[in-house]
Amino acid sequence: MENLDAIINEMGFEIAQIINENMINKILGVLANDGVYAMWVYCLNKLNEKEHIGFLKQMAKLPIKVKDGNNNEYELKEEEIKKYIKILDEIEELKNDKTKKEELKQKQKEKFNQFENFFQNLSTDIYQLLFFKDMVEKALIYARYHAKAMGD
Repeated sequence: MENLDAIINEMGFEIAQIINENMINKILGVLANDGVYAMWVYCLNKLNEKEHIGFLKQMAKLPIKVKDGNNNEYELKEEEIKKYIKILDEIEELKNDKTKKEELKQKQKEKFNQFENFFQNLSTDIYQLLFFKDMVEKALIYARYHAKAMGD
C-alpha cells in the first residue's frame, strides 16, 4: 500500500490543477466549519462538472468504505465516478430536448443520489468520518499551497 501522506500530497497537487485557489479556500472553510456532508453539497452546487469530477476522483484515492444499517457497503471508486460522468452526459443531452423535462428531473435527482449514500453513511462511523475529514482537509491545505506557488 502506498504511503498515505504521499497520496494526500498527490491529491493536493491534483486539486490545485483543477480548482482555483479562491474556491479551494471556500471548500476548506465549509469543510472546517460545517463538515464533510456540507462540503459535498457545496461542491455539488458550486463546482463546474470538470472540477467536481476531478475533486471526486481525488477523494476516491482515500481508502474509505462505509456501511449503512443494512450492511450495504459504499465507497468512492473509479467505476462509480464513471457512472456519474455518464449521468452528467445524459443530463446534458436531455437539456437540449424540451419534451423530456420529467426525464431530466429524474436524471438530476439520480446525479444528486449517486454519492448520497456514501456521504450520508459516512457520518454513522465516527472514526471513518474523522479520518476522511482530516485527510481531505490536509489535501485541501496542500492544494492551497500548491495553488499559491503556481500563481493560480
